Amino acid sequence: MADTQKKEPNEFSELIRDSQELFYNIPPASSGAMPGVIMNSKKELTFHIWTQPESTMHAHENYLELFIVTSGKLLHQFGDHSTVMRAGDAFLMFPGQYHQHRQYKHYISQHINLTCSLPRAATMFQSLCGTDSPEILKQNIHFNDSEFNVVTDIKNLILRSKTDNYMNAAVQSLFSFALSFFCLPQPVTESPRALPKWMQQFLQELESIDFSTPIHMTDIYAMSGYSQSALSQQFKKYMGQTLVSYINDLKLNHACNQLKNTNFPLIDIAKSAGFESYPHFSRLFKSKFGLSPLQYRASSTSDKF
Repeated sequence: MADTQKKEPNEFSELIRDSQELFYNIPPASSGAMPGVIMNSKKELTFHIWTQPESTMHAHENYLELFIVTSGKLLHQFGDHSTVMRAGDAFLMFPGQYHQHRQYKHYISQHINLTCSLPRAATMFQSLCGTDSPEILKQNIHFNDSEFNVVTDIKNLILRSKTDNYMNAAVQSLFSFALSFFCLPQPVTESPRALPKWMQQFLQELESIDFSTPIHMTDIYAMSGYSQSALSQQFKKYMGQTLVSYINDLKLNHACNQLKNTNFPLIDIAKSAGFESYPHFSRLFKSKFGLSPLQYRASSTSDKF
């Protein structure tokens, strides 16, 4: 007898369809001096998440693209310039500008990609700035912790959307929020501090740790040569996050590699990344990436969702 059970819709199916319409409808490469492709879109506003950074050199014909790195690091080539981008960095691309994403060293990354038609963007600019063509002083920004939390919260709202109207409203909110940082005057912030040599060496030692072997925080503090209180203060000062948060990020990046490239059971991956409790691992993972480990593994199969 035929199976008549109604299947639940895949919560990512709409995002997959939008992504295919946007990125697979590519006309022939342009004959200009810059090699690459010209991409176009019939969508007014789209949202999707990339779990791998690899792309070809390309430009956009009829829309703005705004991408936000949500975890890890990636290499962004803009024209002839390459820049390492990390979580919290965002870049606004205009039509005709060529760029490309690539993996940076061993880092696993994830980034949000938002696109907006030019008429829709003009309406947003008018609402935000009082003009449909404001002066954009710079195309790259970095969200501070509180701003990045807003980005993450709206991203999670989008992923939990049950209706098209709800998702469209959330995507509009995210694009408008992020766009405001490019066209509105922002408070002057202190320039990032150059990392001292001891901190660079300490970070290299952290990245070489095998977290599948039990290691205590007292051992990590000893690696730096600083006391716990001094190291905590210096780490927050230079890295903008706590040492524990940074170590958890290293562990989660290790887990991402395992989820993408192996078929190991989830609980074994959690242990190999240094998490004694699977529920704790799963909770941290979903908080950082907006997906459960199982969902992340499934999305990595197609490299996008």
